[in-house]
Amino acid sequence: MYQVWSLYYGEFLVLGVWGIVLALARRILFRELCRDAALGSGGKGRMLKAMTLKFEKSYEVKVGICDMQVFVRKYLCQEKRFGIPLEQWRRLPERWTGILSGVGFVEAAVLYYLGYEGAFCLNRLLAAATAAAVVWVAALWFESDSLWEQTQVYLLDYVSNTLYPRQLHVYEGFDRQEENREVRKNSGADAEEPVKKEETGFALEKEEERIFQEVLSDFLGTST
Repeated sequence: MYQVWSLYYGEFLVLGVWGIVLALARRILFRELCRDAALGSGGKGRMLKAMTLKFEKSYEVKVGICDMQVFVRKYLCQEKRFGIPLEQWRRLPERWTGILSGVGFVEAAVLYYLGYEGAFCLNRLLAAATAAAVVWVAALWFESDSLWEQTQVYLLDYVSNTLYPRQLHVYEGFDRQEENREVRKNSGADAEEPVKKEETGFALEKEEERIFQEVLSDFLGTST
């Protein structure tokens, strides 16, 4: 009995268990990701730190973030867990069911072509289909799409309602200071101009008076 069971279902049972582990791992990873995103600036995740730094640097060089949804999705696509991008983790268990079904079908076809009994080939195909169905049920049971959507909402909320107002406040205040400096500088320059003009006008009057005195002294000297 054990030999028959191991012959028909052994390897597909192992592959099915591995698919269940993938579905459970995805659930755990997305739950941790959602928790970090909900913490916002208080989180210690690498992705949140990178997003915050990028957002702040963009405003330091006065280049704002136009599309915040794309900004958030970019970092979600770049993030990896165990060397696998999060975008691939989203469909990894479902793809595993497709792999199991495909392997079972190809194996049954090859065995039948090699001359094995039809019942044996059919049992191998049913074993693969059963393993794929078990993995599919596990993926539905450990559903994680809602966690993925919550993560996107939390990250978008953090960028839109925390990072953006903070940077806007900081750099608007900085711009106001620069404007006030320019105003004071311009007003100071305007105030100096009349003084310079008065000094220039006063200097011209003294020069005219000196010339007038010289002409008057020459005239009086010649008249005596």
